[in-house]
Amino acid sequence: MCGPWWLAFPFSWARSIVENVQLSEVPHAPAWLIGAANIEGKVVPVFDLAVYLDASLPPAGPGTLMLLGGEAEQAAAIAFHGLPAMARPQAGLAPPETPAALLEFVAGAACDDGGRAWALIDAASLMEALSAELALV
Repeated sequence: MCGPWWLAFPFSWARSIVENVQLSEVPHAPAWLIGAANIEGKVVPVFDLAVYLDASLPPAGPGTLMLLGGEAEQAAAIAFHGLPAMARPQAGLAPPETPAALLEFVAGAACDDGGRAWALIDAASLMEALSAELALV
């Protein structure tokens, strides 16, 4: 979960789940870039999508896990809460509660074993857009 939203990222992008990583502050960064982390010898940005989508939400705190994805220069991590789950792609569009700011990055829908609907995210496009937005800061 990223804030109140169920977001699914494809296995082709996701590499691992990371916990207990020390974050370094990034000066003058927007609140949704919660820091940079040295993961496997690479410095990667760590994004809090919940704060990016709704600035009134509290930032990621203790107990937050990170989904590490991408390769080489495109590597990034996304903060999330709760335990990861397996969701399978399904026909249809993103769940209706998907934030409007995220819709252009939704590749479709996914569903977990409990029948919960998830927005299937085009992670590469989302990371590219976040990086472009950071370049303007």
